[in-house]
Amino acid sequence: MRRVTAEPNDFCRLWLFRHPELDAAHAERAVGAGPADLSRRGRAQVLRWLELLQPVAIASVFSSPQPQCLGPARALAEARGQDAVADERLRDQAMGRWQGRAWTDVMRDEDGAVRAFFTEFGDAMAPGGESLGQAVERLLSWWTSTMPGVAGKALAVVLPGSVLSGFAAAMLGMRLSRCLSLNLPHGGVGVLDVFQNGVRIAAWNPDAVLQG
Repeated sequence: MRRVTAEPNDFCRLWLFRHPELDAAHAERAVGAGPADLSRRGRAQVLRWLELLQPVAIASVFSSPQPQCLGPARALAEARGQDAVADERLRDQAMGRWQGRAWTDVMRDEDGAVRAFFTEFGDAMAPGGESLGQAVERLLSWWTSTMPGVAGKALAVVLPGSVLSGFAAAMLGMRLSRCLSLNLPHGGVGVLDVFQNGVRIAAWNPDAVLQG
């Protein structure tokens, strides 16, 4: 992690945090772009984030407005005397009529549509919702508007898991279908260094390596 904690110079460093673990009442639901509560372990994961970023100079903290993301983002920002910036473009994929329902109920009622959704992962939409590809396009529009003037700075961004991995795949020039290879656990962190002419992974889920 020594290279990651060193300050960037001619590039922007993106610290990408997947929101912490959810309470059991939400863990088996199609939360999508909706709200959810954190579990006790999830709240403890925020403390780990504060420890991890303690030696890092962070210029700004951005977040999905979903409370499971924004609450932890505020903790990161307040530790630096900052305000977290919530942006609607950073929300998770809208899940339409499945949103908020238990996956067991959704699969019972719409098994065929669920199978298509996961078989065509990234391209298929939940009924009345959006595809992961559409959600990632929202994140890319956020980055396009944020990118000017951030060279030499580090930003923290708290996101839901699917759009985080999809965004990272797009930034790296990978096909969206390959984003599952970049999946992070709840509370996991990935670090991208973004140059004018390319992107590199500086670290990905370092806790898995440190605990392994």
